[in-house]
Amino acid sequence: MDENQRTWQTPGPSGVGGTGPGAYRVPGPGGGAPVPHGTMPPFAPPPSHRGGKRRGGWGKTIVAGIIGALLVLLVMPLTFGVNPYDLVRGKLGKVEKLEETSVSKQVSNVVSATQGTGGVTTIAKKVTPSIVNIDVRITSQETPFFNTGQQGGTGSGVIYTSDGYIITNNHVVADAQDITVTLASGQELKAKKVGTDPENDIAVVKIDKTGLPAITVGDSDNLEVGQLVVAVGSPLGFEQTVTAGIISALHRNVTAGDGSGQVSTLTDLIQTDAPINPGNSGGALCDSSAKLIGINAVIASQSGGSEGIGFAIPIDTVKKVADDLIAGRSVSHPYIGVQGQTISTDIASRYGLPVTEGAYISSVVSGSPADKAGLKGGDIVVTADGQPVKSMDDLIAVVRKKNVGGKVTVTFYQGSDKKTANMAVVEKPKNLG
Repeated sequence: MDENQRTWQTPGPSGVGGTGPGAYRVPGPGGGAPVPHGTMPPFAPPPSHRGGKRRGGWGKTIVAGIIGALLVLLVMPLTFGVNPYDLVRGKLGKVEKLEETSVSKQVSNVVSATQGTGGVTTIAKKVTPSIVNIDVRITSQETPFFNTGQQGGTGSGVIYTSDGYIITNNHVVADAQDITVTLASGQELKAKKVGTDPENDIAVVKIDKTGLPAITVGDSDNLEVGQLVVAVGSPLGFEQTVTAGIISALHRNVTAGDGSGQVSTLTDLIQTDAPINPGNSGGALCDSSAKLIGINAVIASQSGGSEGIGFAIPIDTVKKVADDLIAGRSVSHPYIGVQGQTISTDIASRYGLPVTEGAYISSVVSGSPADKAGLKGGDIVVTADGQPVKSMDDLIAVVRKKNVGGKVTVTFYQGSDKKTANMAVVEKPKNLG
């Protein structure tokens, strides 16, 4: 896929909701023009019955049959490698039974994968009660000259605690003035925002209800590429939709827009081919033990829908942010004070840079840790804490994993000189948003 044609999208909230003309179509039966009910084609007797007497006789028919049988017995060994005597002894019948048994085993394996312990059916039964639909309404600006009325959309959420705290994406509820949560039982309840964190695209809302089926939280430290995952949410407004796939990749960094012009970089994401569409945002990505391992957030798409490349925020990040928001604490955002972009081979060749990949520092904030460590605009960071830095997103990912008050070591080019610097990691200033 041409990198320039790739579109990163947050798949929710969905404004479609599965309604309206042209929202979807049910294809009719194929196979040619339909035959009106109660009609049949006219009966045509076989040629041998069309008037007159039968021609020929039984003798010719028998001779022709014998010759045909002999030809079959002679041709089969040459053409298909089949011994004609095996037909008599039933050996081909045994082969057919073996093939049938093999197919039966494959079907059995599929059924086991979907319905057995740790299968999709079992996971869905455990997870779906903990998934909610989130409808948002945004009251638009009203002036003496115009009023655009109300806008809204649909997203998903995950019941985090039994006393009503629900995790979703920031981009689902960021501008919402009215939030309605629909439980798996169908009950609708008003919700209020507890807190949001745009940088990590996480938000928490609260409903006034106890005894809720909170999801079982897993961890994202030991995930493996290829393992089964199940996504649950409200794609295009269709509530309680379950899709399944695998983990396609780990530790992805994605810079995405939320549809309102705001752009942020999400780091260390889980990539999956489980179908994710608009409205899935804020929903669950679970492992084979029905434990929450991520919150679905972003898709890479040229069509606007699922193309098998979706991304979820790892639960370790989600849990840390959600716990801070629920406790009323400020979410920590590690910061070193640089802005930049990713170097490509073309840029390196055009400007005669010393490396073909890395994080090009376009500016350094005065007084920031990077400034104090000696970094300047035009420097190229190639490693951070011993890890290769192939892009600006790589550098951001390393910094975000640090604790405020810790240190990060970077190797960088300043002109043709290769240097190393240690810098402190501080809390991102509030005025930077």
